[in-house]
Amino acid sequence: MSFPSSPISIVASASIPLQPDKAIYLPVLTGLRGIAAWLVFFHHYPFAQTPFGQAQRLAADLLPEGLPILLLLSGFLIALRYDDPNSSSLGPKGGWRRYLQNRVARIYPLYLLLTVLTFALLYRWGSTDATPGIFLLNVTFLRGFFDEYKFTGLLQGWSLTLLECFYLAAPVLLGLRRRGLLPLWLQPPLLLGLGYVLVELLAPLQWHGFFGSQYFMLSYTFLGHSLEFYVGVWIAGRYLSGNLPSRKTWLGLTGLAVLLLFVHNGALVHAQATMAHPAEHPLTLIVRLFFAPFLYGLLLVGLLSEASWLRRVLSSPLFQQLGYSSYALYLLHAGPLSFWIYERLPAFWPLQLAAAQLVSYGLYQFIEEPVGRWLRPKRPILVSSSA
Repeated sequence: MSFPSSPISIVASASIPLQPDKAIYLPVLTGLRGIAAWLVFFHHYPFAQTPFGQAQRLAADLLPEGLPILLLLSGFLIALRYDDPNSSSLGPKGGWRRYLQNRVARIYPLYLLLTVLTFALLYRWGSTDATPGIFLLNVTFLRGFFDEYKFTGLLQGWSLTLLECFYLAAPVLLGLRRRGLLPLWLQPPLLLGLGYVLVELLAPLQWHGFFGSQYFMLSYTFLGHSLEFYVGVWIAGRYLSGNLPSRKTWLGLTGLAVLLLFVHNGALVHAQATMAHPAEHPLTLIVRLFFAPFLYGLLLVGLLSEASWLRRVLSSPLFQQLGYSSYALYLLHAGPLSFWIYERLPAFWPLQLAAAQLVSYGLYQFIEEPVGRWLRPKRPILVSSSA
């Protein structure tokens, strides 16, 4: 998933081709990341422990999911900042060193700190997960390839494995597209086919669930989630070329996308109530992984192209601050560290969300941003106007 960088010098208006050699910062996307982190919280929160548990659980299930939004934004922002249509190189714009330095500075320091604290708590509690081997799998992001270990440490940190896979693969895959060797539309089905082959070859080894099943590959790896990234990449190309029509609206694409996402989730909840093993049912996987990304893409197009009330709200100063701390909240909201915080508070979700949000904002202000600023390259990233 993509999370906000430091504010950059020029705010770009949606749907207008960018001027050469100008940096870009889109406030609405920062606010959207803040909302996405909250949506992830709602989908993970144990509402069954609260007085209105079943009703709150149903309401949370009807909300759009946060993770697809974050993956979509990752594809959009990586293509926007690092894809150079005028180059035939297989590397990112600005070179591999700058690209990887930015990615490490953005993702790794806070993840490493919270992982160390998590394993310290697990060791104190006598957990069987508190071993050097599992700790090594966590700090290297390798645990996301193993079904047996994907939920160890920071529970939701498994998704960083698929994010890092996209970071490493995107410059090469987009470079192949620029050379005319592998069109964009063909890449997701090829990656999905690669995942299928890997499972067929590796699952019989029964090695701690390493690519242990087709369900695991589809649900927990970059190969299964690639369409969410590629929808974002495609929208970035349309945005850079000025092919997203700009207009004022009260409902429009933004409202339509939100409505369809609620309807989509409601239909899925209803269907799953009659399914055996609903999470693994083929219909569930098809709808969530191959249909929903286009609905989230419609939402992104609406926010970029329409002057809606939602865009104004997400671009407000409050939601900018929520967006800046969204990565910290994403890492903190579930798992041993959050349980340590929550058990000291009443079982009232608004209070616990507020506490997690405040701690996350402190982590962003005093650890994540200062360390990231120190590690990032000093020269700003530039965005070309060419499509």
